[in-house]
Amino acid sequence: MPRDTDATILIVEDDGEQAAEYADWLEGYAVRTAADGERALDALDGEVDVVLLDGDLADPSAEELLGRIRARRPDCQIGLLSGVSVSDGVHRLDIDEYVPRPLTRDELRESVTRLVDHGAVERTVETYLSLVARRRRIEERRDEADLADDERYRELTGEIAARRRQIDTLLAEIDDPVAGAEGDAVDADAASGVDDASTAGVPAGPPLYRTRSTEFYALWLAAALTYGVGDVLSTLYATVAVPGLIEANPVVGTLLSSAGLPGFLLLKLIVLLVLVSVSVQGARQREPFSYYWPPVVATGIGLLLTGWNVRLIVGA
Repeated sequence: MPRDTDATILIVEDDGEQAAEYADWLEGYAVRTAADGERALDALDGEVDVVLLDGDLADPSAEELLGRIRARRPDCQIGLLSGVSVSDGVHRLDIDEYVPRPLTRDELRESVTRLVDHGAVERTVETYLSLVARRRRIEERRDEADLADDERYRELTGEIAARRRQIDTLLAEIDDPVAGAEGDAVDADAASGVDDASTAGVPAGPPLYRTRSTEFYALWLAAALTYGVGDVLSTLYATVAVPGLIEANPVVGTLLSSAGLPGFLLLKLIVLLVLVSVSVQGARQREPFSYYWPPVVATGIGLLLTGWNVRLIVGA
């Protein structure tokens, strides 16, 4: 059974009995029939989703009628009811699906289901790309700080993400190789200029360090002052200026004795860079936990180590 029987199907078939049989097979759909090209064009309005076109039409020919249908309704899905007399020229035209005859009821319904689904995907993709283009135009005219507080921009970003998920769902439901070709879908996105931030698996919207920039810099300033400046200065003072004190951390003690101050500073810098990279990656993925824990942990360790060093200095 098709997923969308609200679709309207136009059958263009000069054999009245055959057209009536096809219409009966498509029970559940809104079906219109036309015996020739002029009647088909009269019946072709904005409600028609799929046209089943008889490839054996003579006046006008199927080739000519196809062109006129495309000119009037470029987004309409067209299935060619192809018989043995179809010319080679028709096969080079813009047909969405060939429906070879003779065919059974199930074959016809399956073909119509695919055409309806393909149309739904095309409409959704068109809307999605339009939304992406609109977001890019907005981003070109406004700065990030402005956008972070713009509710309409966040709604637009959310709609883009929802449309992308809808596209993925529709493709997964279609019995088509494209649905399983995840790599091909990614390549197609890149070729068509689809925004990477809206692809499947990557959350839509700007990174958290843009929408929450104040807290990002405040947290990392605290981490730099405690783990960086506080621990470094108190450690150096305790081990160099206070006689008899020995660094309890064997790694730090080894670095100070073998590589001196440069080695110690290099260790601190490497640890900070690793934590910052984890936080930035969490911000890009919009994962609050990965975004917050690195600066919080660095600040906590910095306070602990600085306090410990100060206690040793005062006690000495």
